[in-house]
Amino acid sequence: MKSDQVLPVGIFGDTGMVGTELDRLLAGHGGVRVAFRQNSKRAEGRLSACALAFLATKDGESMLFAREAIDAGVRVVDMSGAFRLGREAFERWYGIPHTAPELLCEAVYGLPALNADKIRKARLVANPGCYPTAVILTLKPLGALLSGEAVIVATSGNSGARREAEADSNEITYSFGTAHKHVPEMNFYAERDVDFTPIVLRSVFRGINANIRVALSDGLRELEPERAAERIEEVIRAAYHEEDLVRVVRDTPERQWGTRDVVGTNELIIKARVAGGRAYLCAMLDNLVKGAAGQAIENMNLMLGLPRLTGLG
Repeated sequence: MKSDQVLPVGIFGDTGMVGTELDRLLAGHGGVRVAFRQNSKRAEGRLSACALAFLATKDGESMLFAREAIDAGVRVVDMSGAFRLGREAFERWYGIPHTAPELLCEAVYGLPALNADKIRKARLVANPGCYPTAVILTLKPLGALLSGEAVIVATSGNSGARREAEADSNEITYSFGTAHKHVPEMNFYAERDVDFTPIVLRSVFRGINANIRVALSDGLRELEPERAAERIEEVIRAAYHEEDLVRVVRDTPERQWGTRDVVGTNELIIKARVAGGRAYLCAMLDNLVKGAAGQAIENMNLMLGLPRLTGLG
């Protein structure tokens, strides 16, 4: 792509929570312009003129629109759960038939830190969920250092609420154990079974704080807790490059890290401590940026041959 070329892209679902955030970020991108928009009330522009389309739509709609875009020769970044799992797992966990199963075999899971080369070549990228992004990027590098199931309790601002919680004005736990539809996504890509409890904080708009407890491997258990924590930190740091925007941090008396440090950014921050033979990991990100629209733009940049973090500050 020439440096002065501005590519047309489209957004399905541009007025929803994620679509609005995506539209905001794209407005300051510089390398693309939104040339097609479609939502439940209107459509503007021409899809076939776009180099890529974002689907900020529900699962059923994404299956329909993905086929429409690809048939028009337009590459796709889907932000629903429609293409993150195989057909059998999707239909079991999401409770609806998969109406575009022929596309599943070519869908690439859109975690750039893990799949950048595949994403560059893909016609269809499945943008990860916000909770799974935090959990997978934290657990994936730690493989042999940990043992058994990871128990996760995670809070989200109300902008990340799922349908199960939307009608309740309280701060609620709306799932537990292995009931949430993000569980198979986390199990598969983190390569570890998880027990997952999400909590919606109605008094907070943005931000995910995922607290993960998991047993140490026998080898790590032999170390002093401080050295074991340092080893976990070292492995996570070594797993990622600067442009992955994954930072390992530690609380100090002067600085307590929290979701305020990631809101409005495309960063994931991770804290690690060890006690009683267990690792206690805390992963925090902005559910609308690193957990949704920001990561979708990373995927778009890779697919269109742009520097990966273009338009992300």
